[in-house]
Amino acid sequence: MAGEDVIGAGIALRVLGGFGVWIGGHTIALPTNAQRVLGYLAVTCAEARRDVLAGRLWGWTSQTRAQANLRTALWRIRRASPGLVASKREVVRIDADVDVDYPQMMAQAHRLIESASAPIDLLATPLGLLEGDLLPGWDEDWLLIDRERHRQLRMHALEALSRHLVEVGEYGRAVDAAYAAIAVEPLYESAHVALVRAHLAEGNRTEAIRQFTAFRRMLYDETGLAPSARLVSVLHAVIGDVPGPPAAPRPRLADSS
Repeated sequence: MAGEDVIGAGIALRVLGGFGVWIGGHTIALPTNAQRVLGYLAVTCAEARRDVLAGRLWGWTSQTRAQANLRTALWRIRRASPGLVASKREVVRIDADVDVDYPQMMAQAHRLIESASAPIDLLATPLGLLEGDLLPGWDEDWLLIDRERHRQLRMHALEALSRHLVEVGEYGRAVDAAYAAIAVEPLYESAHVALVRAHLAEGNRTEAIRQFTAFRRMLYDETGLAPSARLVSVLHAVIGDVPGPPAAPRPRLADSS
């Protein structure tokens, strides 16, 4: 799971790559309703009014029943660890001492994207922090927009990380970061631009052409479109004329004999 390797002796909540709670380095089991409460609070990164939280998570039932479900879920959470949530009469939130991966990923992604040149701490960003899907397998209406926001942000952050790594000559890690961005969305052209640039910077022109050709074929098969002038220009600046698509095979003539 993303971020599992950096879990320390405190309380850690993970929502990237899957849901998990660790206390003192050991995972703990929680019922589904308790997981849903913690997942919502971790993703929204803010305190929530109890009535709003109950309505978001149990909107298909009455408000009275929804609030009863929330009370039960919070009781289960406190029973597992009193330090997981902080609550007042009207609001509840993740306790400030809990190590949550999602806000860490968001902050790191924004720094990567906004930095003209990345300092050492950003170059050390583990790919695991950016690769994990947000609560995969969860079917929650409230999660749809946050999941798409996270998907877009991590793609841009991985592309930015690849560019920064190229700048400092860490070509292998730059290629890995570009491939991680492609894994999020294989048809995202800017991720393929980052990969081609990493290969070219390392001097692997053949690999850059191979990657361009594979993407062009996939893009045409899936959408009927050709790569943009931006991607073609990346190759053209280094190798000159970019190889065109292979000609269609000529039909075989019937044997007249």
